Amino acid sequence: MEPLDSYLQALNQLFERGLIDAKPSLLSLKSGEIIFHADEPAQRIFGVHTGKVQLARYLESGQMSNQYAVETGTWFGEDALFNATYQNSAIATQPSLLIALPKQTFLTLLQTDPEISLTFVVHLAEQLCRAKTIMTLRCIRSAYDRVLAYLNTLDISDKRTCVLDCSIKEIAEQICLAPEVVSRSLRKLQDDGIIQRNHRKIVFLK
Repeated sequence: MEPLDSYLQALNQLFERGLIDAKPSLLSLKSGEIIFHADEPAQRIFGVHTGKVQLARYLESGQMSNQYAVETGTWFGEDALFNATYQNSAIATQPSLLIALPKQTFLTLLQTDPEISLTFVVHLAEQLCRAKTIMTLRCIRSAYDRVLAYLNTLDISDKRTCVLDCSIKEIAEQICLAPEVVSRSLRKLQDDGIIQRNHRKIVFLK
């Protein structure tokens, strides 16, 4: 079963029982489309059925501070459940198909389906852990050490191998470095014999 299919199935059952007013709607977005802005009234919660969404916050200077990316099978905008406004902005970074639910509909789902509630709690815990990891990485002053620490957060196989699941530009945005600085740090890590890199494949040598 696909990551969000269990939610859709449970929501359809609630509709058939008359506990919610409508079935889940799907929202198709082009790359670059904004889903919502920070401080807008929070009325819906969203799930990424396919595609990718970037959560960000616009600073007073007008610059955008990226928080983290949301990929297929993940919910976002969950702050809408208990807040009057969204805490950040959300932008589709590739063509995406989203599940859009009124927050009361999602709350009804959580209140009536303990298994789904537990699944959602696990999702929130993973998102919180990810956010904490990114904050920790951004506090590392040395770009070289920050990039190495980032690599160590990836899923590493028993052969000490991992695969970068996003571009250098996206990695740079996550850990608040310029893309050329990330590329330079990866080259130095390879020159120092710490890693061996073949495109997106990384092998740890030490």
